[in-house]
Amino acid sequence: MRRNRFDDIMASVHVVDNTKITDDPFFKVRPIFYELNHSYKIMPFQEWLSVDESMIPYYGRHGCKQFIKGKPIRFGYKVWSLASSSGYMYHMEPYCGSHTLLPETGLGQGPSVIIGLAEQAQVP
Repeated sequence: MRRNRFDDIMASVHVVDNTKITDDPFFKVRPIFYELNHSYKIMPFQEWLSVDESMIPYYGRHGCKQFIKGKPIRFGYKVWSLASSSGYMYHMEPYCGSHTLLPETGLGQGPSVIIGLAEQAQVP
């Protein structure tokens, strides 16, 4: 597909009404994350789960873009993910600093991310 055709298609695709702006930096794509996380719940949980960060490459301008030195993908969006040992993803949450939709436990960032992903994914 040519770039101009892609730009024409993307100019007419909207997920959220622009008049309903919130404080969430990802308000335009939050419904996509919600639907993906909802569709991940069809598989039963495995015994061993893993929490990791993933980078979505992005080189444009955005306030939530991260830079991580020494990584293969240095610029982009950081996404926290809860996955099984076989690689199936159960939940994902974009990282956007203080606006990240994970509960604050007071234990630090690591335990907060693990507990928050486990609660939102409803891990038994």
